[in-house]
Amino acid sequence: MSALNGKKARIRQELFEDRAFRFGPLVCLLAAAVASYVFGSHWSSVVAPAPWILSLLVVGLPHGAADLAVANRLCHGSATSWLLVSYFAGMAIVFGLLMFVPLPVIAIFTVLSIWHFGLSHADGQSPPMFLDSHGIHRWPQVAAALARGGSVLGVPMVAWPNETAAVVERLLRLVGNGSIAPEWSNAFSSATVGLAGVWVLSISAAAFAAEALAARETPGGLGRSFDTLVDLAVIGLLGVTADPLFSVGLYFLLWHAWRHMRLLGPVVADVQPDTAATLGRSLVRIHKAALPLLVPTWAALCASWWFLSESHSWRDLSLLSLVVYLIVTPSHDVLIDFLRARTRATQSSMPDRSAEILELCVAQSPSCSC
Repeated sequence: MSALNGKKARIRQELFEDRAFRFGPLVCLLAAAVASYVFGSHWSSVVAPAPWILSLLVVGLPHGAADLAVANRLCHGSATSWLLVSYFAGMAIVFGLLMFVPLPVIAIFTVLSIWHFGLSHADGQSPPMFLDSHGIHRWPQVAAALARGGSVLGVPMVAWPNETAAVVERLLRLVGNGSIAPEWSNAFSSATVGLAGVWVLSISAAAFAAEALAARETPGGLGRSFDTLVDLAVIGLLGVTADPLFSVGLYFLLWHAWRHMRLLGPVVADVQPDTAATLGRSLVRIHKAALPLLVPTWAALCASWWFLSESHSWRDLSLLSLVVYLIVTPSHDVLIDFLRARTRATQSSMPDRSAEILELCVAQSPSCSC
């Protein structure tokens, strides 16, 4: 009887997670795409900064600022101190590179964002053959990440090359205090953006085809591939119809960052979000745990907005938030790699479900890169 009750509870939990972390976000993204198609894209251009501004306060930035809370749960003593030093040293290095060679750093960040978005999306969709007792096989992992992450940025790059190039140009001007170095002025044209988008989408489509073919003989493989195709169709439709700053921002907030709340709950909040009430408690605890990084980040971002943006526009604030994610992402990657190794060493002493959630949290990375 207890086994039967446990199975029913697990089914209820999975149904809740599917509604809260997949079906709900997809409905919101699809509604935004339909609105952009019906009413035109102008409204999405006007409200484009909104998802990024909201992300600074809830879910978006907090889901990355929880990195240190995750580290404190898994590491103790000198190990935690070493992680903190490495984390902030990495941020300082990226910041210095951004000041001297901004365009290459932005290009690398774009590639890294594709990896992060795709790997996070692959959580729960990768076939069993992708996993072994030592972790994730590298090449199937790469295919899973490229298949999902490529369309997020590739579609806007192809559909909106001028607007995407304008975002990069404005980023360069903000970082360059109102000017662009001559060597970077023509390096990121709309033609270059469009061509890069075609390559990204081609690689993404090839990766998805390879994954689908490899998974077709595995249990549930066709279902997983179909689910992924539905997800990518909705995300791609939004990328085609809406302003790129809006579409990527809404994806980041409602899909990438929001879905990490499920993974962070058991680790940071000691709560498995399986009902509306437990989800609410989990969100409150995660945001509280993120405050030690959130507060100084907010202060630095507001100061940058005041000194670097002559217009003090909401759009500039949203673009400067991208700079924050750019600076933090490499440090986050190093942290996650270290935590992944520590997680595997401690999994054997944890309950099955806790170990599974913890490994997913670490392997799929509660990242600020998006």
